[in-house]
Amino acid sequence: MGLLIEEVKLWNTPLVGAFLLWSFTKGYSDNHPNGDSPVGLLHFIALAILTNKELMRPISNMRDDLQSYVRSFQDKNESDILLNIQPRTLARREQTLKAIDVAIAEGLLAWDTDNGKLYSRKLEKRPGRGKALKKDVKRDGVKAEILGKWFSQHDLPTIAAYLKVVF
Repeated sequence: MGLLIEEVKLWNTPLVGAFLLWSFTKGYSDNHPNGDSPVGLLHFIALAILTNKELMRPISNMRDDLQSYVRSFQDKNESDILLNIQPRTLARREQTLKAIDVAIAEGLLAWDTDNGKLYSRKLEKRPGRGKALKKDVKRDGVKAEILGKWFSQHDLPTIAAYLKVVF
């Protein structure tokens, strides 16, 4: 029951989702061969992963890429967890849109409607005293950047194929 409570707390805070999407976008852009930004659709997949402890657990700098992430589930005979990304992506559409809206409103992301890409913006000011991010949220932000780095190595159809997601 603890995992469910953590997930509910995360989704009841769209600002945390906005921070995770900003971190994901930053990780993607910083590591893309051409410095490009991710298309908006990738944010729906990313947030479905980043708001589930089981899907987030294998994300670390100890893994080289998205293929290694997928293999981690196959090696442990936990492919059913990986197959959970598709329904999570669909079920979390509204929450992902809210997180994107908050990220744009707070100046974390900018959406280019011509090409459908989200761009991370540089943070101008630091949080004031007593308003710093909690350790758990910071740790999840690092994982979001790693996921962004992995996604930046592939195009959308390849990512969808690896993660068994259909749009």
